[in-house]
Amino acid sequence: MNDQKLQEIFETLIEKFHLKGKLSGYKTIKTGNINDTYIIHTVTEDGEERDYTVQRINHYVFRNPEQVANNAYSVTEHIEKKLRAMGQKDIRRRVVRIYRMDNGRFFYQSADRNFWRVLSYVYNSTNVSTANDLVLYGTGIAFGEFQRYLADFHAESLFTTIPDFHNTPKRFRDLRASAMKDLCGRAGEVQDELEYLYSMEEYVSLLDRLHKQGKLPKRVVHNDTKCNNVMFDEETLTPLAVIDLDTVMPGYVAHDFGDAVRFACNTADEDEKDLSKVSLCLKSYMHFASGFVDQLWGIITETELETLPDGVLIITLELAARFLKDYLDGDLYFKCREPKHNLSRTRCQIALAKDIFQKLPEMRRLLNEITVQK
Repeated sequence: MNDQKLQEIFETLIEKFHLKGKLSGYKTIKTGNINDTYIIHTVTEDGEERDYTVQRINHYVFRNPEQVANNAYSVTEHIEKKLRAMGQKDIRRRVVRIYRMDNGRFFYQSADRNFWRVLSYVYNSTNVSTANDLVLYGTGIAFGEFQRYLADFHAESLFTTIPDFHNTPKRFRDLRASAMKDLCGRAGEVQDELEYLYSMEEYVSLLDRLHKQGKLPKRVVHNDTKCNNVMFDEETLTPLAVIDLDTVMPGYVAHDFGDAVRFACNTADEDEKDLSKVSLCLKSYMHFASGFVDQLWGIITETELETLPDGVLIITLELAARFLKDYLDGDLYFKCREPKHNLSRTRCQIALAKDIFQKLPEMRRLLNEITVQK
């Protein structure tokens, strides 16, 4: 989309969403693989400058954008009320606000049938993709706070925007089906990987079994708990607000904890071919867990706390199953930069899972250390 067309869209959004001021400029945010994101700058007649986040939603990925927006609006409104009740200052920096038009809708549909939305901008903030100890601890605090503020929110009132997103037993059943069909003739070369994953199939249903037994509640979960989905103060790196709420749905706390640790505490990249480099860094794990658990002490149940390490292993196994299924199907879902990229990803996640399994006793001991201090 050319510059003039974008400016016309932004000017329309300013009018439709009753934003302050007139358009004075914009910049494109290049991170993110799904939506197109921009920061627009406005200035009022008396010289007040404002920034807003604008996104063009990829409605091929999010087929029900209004449901996605309703989820995000519901949880952010709940968090904002909590912050106000606490007397929190400068709430605009602590929670993202989703704007609505006069007709109550969260999206403006342009003439070319694109969906556009407007969110508040977190001032004087930054997000980071490389996690050091301070960032890991802050990321744990941010997602722990997210859970704490929403502890009394009725999770089942949210739309399930991506069905079976973390239904790990189903992911394993889907893998078995793909291996049986073997549409691309690749099953023969991945028998070791299949054998290992099948051996873990009963274990990955642990969270669901506990839920059915009434021992594990479903809560509001973020489902993409990476450090770059937290806005930090640009000077102090204090965590401010959790962003990217498109995958907010009902789920287990262990899923959010597990995915954060799986991603941030791996000593290698997600597709590392030299498997000797792949392991779970317990020091990084401790930093994230300390921040996360500190915020949730007295909020989550004993069973939820006990299953946090299990969540790390289960999510890692789930992703390995998804990568391998995609490889067997002909690389239809995940973007691949080279032949057998999904197989490299699978082997990396399996290597990480094996290391996590060996370290589970130590992970539990370290978690117990954190809780004993409370």
